[in-house]
Amino acid sequence: GHSETEDQAVVGGPATRARGWLPLAMLLVIAMLYGVADAQDGEVVLGDSDKYAWIYAVGHNGAVLRSENAGETWRVHTDPEVTSAHLEDVFFFDARSGYIVGQDSSIIITHNAGFNWDTVELSDGESEGPKVNLTGIHLQRFPGPAVLVGQNGLFAKSEDGESWEIFSIWCLGDDCIVHPFSDDAGPGDGHVRVGHLNAVRFKDSSNGVIVGDNGMVLLTQDGADEEPTFSRVHVFADSEAPWPNMTNVDMDSLGHMLIVGDRGVVFKVRHQSNPDNDKLAFNFIGCNLEGCNAAIPALVSKGAGGCSITDEHLSAANIIVQGTSSEATDVIVVGGTRGFVGRLDESKGVPWLTPAVAVAHPLEKVTSLYVSTPYTDVLVTDRGNIFRTSDGGITYTRIAVPEGYSFRKVTGRNADDESG
Repeated sequence: GHSETEDQAVVGGPATRARGWLPLAMLLVIAMLYGVADAQDGEVVLGDSDKYAWIYAVGHNGAVLRSENAGETWRVHTDPEVTSAHLEDVFFFDARSGYIVGQDSSIIITHNAGFNWDTVELSDGESEGPKVNLTGIHLQRFPGPAVLVGQNGLFAKSEDGESWEIFSIWCLGDDCIVHPFSDDAGPGDGHVRVGHLNAVRFKDSSNGVIVGDNGMVLLTQDGADEEPTFSRVHVFADSEAPWPNMTNVDMDSLGHMLIVGDRGVVFKVRHQSNPDNDKLAFNFIGCNLEGCNAAIPALVSKGAGGCSITDEHLSAANIIVQGTSSEATDVIVVGGTRGFVGRLDESKGVPWLTPAVAVAHPLEKVTSLYVSTPYTDVLVTDRGNIFRTSDGGITYTRIAVPEGYSFRKVTGRNADDESG
């Protein structure tokens, strides 16, 4: 694997202004390395001062950046020897262990907080796997069980992160099955291959949600089986076709989920246990979220769903729970085109807030965000900017990082989260 250089600089601090197309002067702060005591053999030793969120941002041309202090400063880990592919998603199981996936079936993993990265082949261990754009990754543990989704209906899973079962998802009406990805003929009997899948989250090894283009929402209750099955949930009325793309799904620590999409669509997905088995019941809710316009009619399997909070296309979503009970409230933050950000604190009973983010270009898109506390979150954009708030979204400050990036995803874990 790749080793980090000893003299690697830390960059960051507030920037003078956001970047647009033209190169602008940026502030480079050369500082002491944050939060890492003596590291030997690639292992990270966490000191008392390191109890911050460790955050990872990834993007085009193999971009990998890491912050060890909740986004205040960043360390560049981009290395063409590891990958130069466009990276689409990043998921960390704990502070040390994570996956990054992207273009041409690119998969890289770390077990020591990004000090070393190793490449993984999307393969069944016997033959070369397909080259596709991987868009979503979720881990139950590290290095597995892990699940991937991607273009052309790809769904892959692995118990160890080395050998993968590689499927595509095919639907007959609302009932969907998996089929070997390499067999373009499909299972027959009228099944149709689903299109581009964008994101995935699993509450446990069996119960999960996948979202994709054209209003695609797939539920599984047997994800751990050798050949999982899925049910398509109709979250939009037929009259609304073509349906908005569902672009992202996030999950809080209790397993409740947040789905966002084009046309400002937001869904909260809560689950209920089944006393007879391990299959969860998922309830899609939307119009009960304060500030929803309910501009987009929706049909859902249970409950009342369908919420549009803006005309912008949303792709960034993060949800953080406040409390430990099953009825605990969430802080929800979403982002999208033209620098749009929406925040909802369910505990306060007030409508969505839409704080201003000083993007430089009118088309700049907030592609992803990570909420580390109810007051602190980090946004990344497709034009290489990183913004941070520590006051609950009242103000967002751009953090200076090198130019030339286009970020796709950001995620993090608390530095004292040593759960795996």
